[in-house]
Amino acid sequence: MRLRTLALGLLALAGAGSASARTASQVDPAAIPPPVVAIETSMGAIEVTLDPIGAPKTTAHMLKLFRSKHYIGAAIFRVEKDFLIQLGDLDANLVYRRPPVGTVPLETATNTHGRGKVALARGDDPGSGQSSFYFELADNAHLNADPKAAPNTTGYAVFGTVTAGMDVLDKIAEVPLDPEKGPFKGKLPKTPIVIKAVKVK
Repeated sequence: MRLRTLALGLLALAGAGSASARTASQVDPAAIPPPVVAIETSMGAIEVTLDPIGAPKTTAHMLKLFRSKHYIGAAIFRVEKDFLIQLGDLDANLVYRRPPVGTVPLETATNTHGRGKVALARGDDPGSGQSSFYFELADNAHLNADPKAAPNTTGYAVFGTVTAGMDVLDKIAEVPLDPEKGPFKGKLPKTPIVIKAVKVK
């Protein structure tokens, strides 16, 4: 009788475990609150809500960078009013800051660009995005993926949305620019604008 009772108990526990596993596997990813990153710049605070549903690999990649403190001391090196503000891999002296992670595959199949979106910059290779990213100041539809091209081969990966601090970005868009210095001639702020703190909520 004892063996039968023990066996029934084990079966009940196994059933409960299976039910828990089924419940866990049935959790809708969209129901989980997305990560939020608070970025404190020398001109004010910006909050970005990440998009792990639309760009899961890019979001995971960026979370590693935000948590590693890679962006502390990074400076904005490209300001184009009514287009974008870019930063991430140069400091205030325009010295390259090697990111602690590699590149990430391009994810552009399901996301679109627009004012307030945050996207990962890249080179000619679709999978060359590293740590340089940008805030969008306008509805930049020309940065979207080409619908006629193979998925995830064109465009730029949007990994988040500015949910607070667009007024800060609009102020940055108005700062005086150096006519000669910087990787994008005529687009470098005369007075460095740097990231002072980053917090993942």
